[in-house]
Amino acid sequence: MESYHSVAIIGAGLAGLYAARLLKEKFPDVVVLEAQNRIGGRVKQVHGMAPWPIEAGPEFVHGRNSVLVRLAETQMGVTFSEKEWPDWWYFGKEVGGQGLINDEQVDDEVDKVHDLFGECENEEVPPPGRDVSAAEWMARKGCTPRQVAVADACYANDFGCSLRQLGMREMIHENKKWDSGETYLLMDRSMSHVVTHLAQGANIRTNWVVAAINYGSNGNGVTIQAEDGRVVRCKACLVTVALPVLQKGMIAFNPPLPAPKAAAISRIRMGNAVKVIMSFSRRFWSKDMYDVVCPGAFVPEIWMLQHAVTDPGAGTPNCVVGFLAGERADAVSRMDSEEVKRRFLAQLDEVFATSGDARPASSSLVKCQIVDWSQEKFVGGAYTYPTLGAEAGDRAALAAPVAGKVFFAGEATNEDCNPCMQGAMDTAARAATQITAVLAGGAAAAAPRSKL
Repeated sequence: MESYHSVAIIGAGLAGLYAARLLKEKFPDVVVLEAQNRIGGRVKQVHGMAPWPIEAGPEFVHGRNSVLVRLAETQMGVTFSEKEWPDWWYFGKEVGGQGLINDEQVDDEVDKVHDLFGECENEEVPPPGRDVSAAEWMARKGCTPRQVAVADACYANDFGCSLRQLGMREMIHENKKWDSGETYLLMDRSMSHVVTHLAQGANIRTNWVVAAINYGSNGNGVTIQAEDGRVVRCKACLVTVALPVLQKGMIAFNPPLPAPKAAAISRIRMGNAVKVIMSFSRRFWSKDMYDVVCPGAFVPEIWMLQHAVTDPGAGTPNCVVGFLAGERADAVSRMDSEEVKRRFLAQLDEVFATSGDARPASSSLVKCQIVDWSQEKFVGGAYTYPTLGAEAGDRAALAAPVAGKVFFAGEATNEDCNPCMQGAMDTAARAATQITAVLAGGAAAAAPRSKL
């Protein structure tokens, strides 16, 4: 079975859906091909743990100035609450022993870590072929073991990696380009509403696993072949798949992708992420607390969010989410689930113990669920991070069109190293501009505009 389209988009994550939304007015026959049986990509929910959906993927938005916030506020009526980050800290005996303290109570040693990472754009960029890890950089700066633990829990984990994996070349570049601020924005509803909104009116085919993209050099467009033999022919193809799909060769390109793009694919890395979600019969934390960073602990960051009830009677409203990324997440992936549960409960007992209740978490646990993004076949992780060994220009090479027919979008292709949801959507707008300019034969000025 064959079908013919002006544009075919591979992947129904935020980048693919937003690109389809921008392109469909000029190219109404645009089609989106999604390998999974659902849309949304890394936007996904866990149901039944609480009387609202808990985000298995991203749940915080960065930047009031972002395309995602503008779209949500103007077209969806979404309200955002703004939260300072970090919120609270827990320092166990191994890292100072101060216990649970508010961010305003941290000492100069922690403040110096914030200054170091906040001002890293002033550091000298490593020369080609000689990148430096953040771990080595901090050692050269004479940072204490406690400061290293703070940076690993607060910054590296947020980047989606460890300090050993975090590369200074891309981190400096990301810091120079970052314009989204440090606060966290929380939507008043599930991220699924954004996915549903973007998908409105789109021609989406799920369970459509792409096996090969043939783009040749004869000017006859692109042929996309599915694993089950179906074929889509198009004038332009936009690839928005997660980076591991390209790294594992899950899609064959004929001819092979150009050497600079292949090299960039091999150097950039995506970190894994694991969320350990627990629901409890009672709330044993302060009502004004939403986030705790835990240097040196098993789970580096935990949060406790309250949302509007959408599923009365489901689960309990007392939920804690533990977030682990990079090497920590890889280690958890190899653990038995009961061991993960035991260790996280022990950590929560330690953090929230009181003189009258030494085991508040263990004594009130209702349910535990672990979400491991490395197990998602067509995702393979969380998001890309400033990668040790990535070269200047790698993101641009990954984003570059091939033969005027095959285009690329998705957070890994963001030249500013912005792996967030708005970063993915920005690449969709860039790709839509490129495709329109080629197919319409006009200049970039004729490109689709975001109707915000």
